Amino acid sequence: MGCFASVSALGATLTLAAAGDGHLVIGTEAPFPPYMVLAEDGGLTGFEHDLMQEICTREQLACDWRRVAFEELIPGVMDGRFDVVLGGMAITPERRALVDFTIPYQQTDDTEWFLGFPGAPDPGHAHIAVQSGTLHEAWLRDEGLDYRAYTTESQTLEAVENGPADLAFGPFEMRPDLAPRFAEQGLELLYEVQLGDEGTAMAVCKGNGDLLAMLNGVIRDMQADGTIATLESRWF
Repeated sequence: MGCFASVSALGATLTLAAAGDGHLVIGTEAPFPPYMVLAEDGGLTGFEHDLMQEICTREQLACDWRRVAFEELIPGVMDGRFDVVLGGMAITPERRALVDFTIPYQQTDDTEWFLGFPGAPDPGHAHIAVQSGTLHEAWLRDEGLDYRAYTTESQTLEAVENGPADLAFGPFEMRPDLAPRFAEQGLELLYEVQLGDEGTAMAVCKGNGDLLAMLNGVIRDMQADGTIATLESRWF
């Protein structure tokens, strides 16, 4: 069922949810700390996991989590596989053309880094690895740089470690989960650029005003009562 065709069916789900009988199918990629973290028992935790779980609790919805590659998130919400997608997703004009975003619940740092071995060529003269479907891939494409997209972040890093790429481009700063890998391999943050976006948010299919209004309402409540600030202090 496509995105637009699924809106009326999802509306019925939300009507049932008021009686505690509904659920949301949520698409995300994990791990992507601190937004999405794999727990020791194999389950999910992290900033946005806890945020979404709190929304489901307040709205008496059952969270049905589905893990997929990042590049599948927006197509998945567009074709009706997911009701909502999230996971460190930046709002950009290109994505706004495809899906509807909630209000942002976190502002992001515009600085992003190219990672590589010391002495690697600058981005204008390098073969670059990037994760498919990300803001970083869109920037490389717009800049006309030489890059290859990989499905996962780990595959992107392996391309630099094993030689096909000179640089990897991604959200690599302030990543304690990746720091041991960088140190072991001798990888360093080499070149920085500024990537503008409108903050981090969840995405739903275009035209699903009921779901969007519900999410925005709870996010505003959680901003007002300090819940989001508490979650940020826990995870960042």
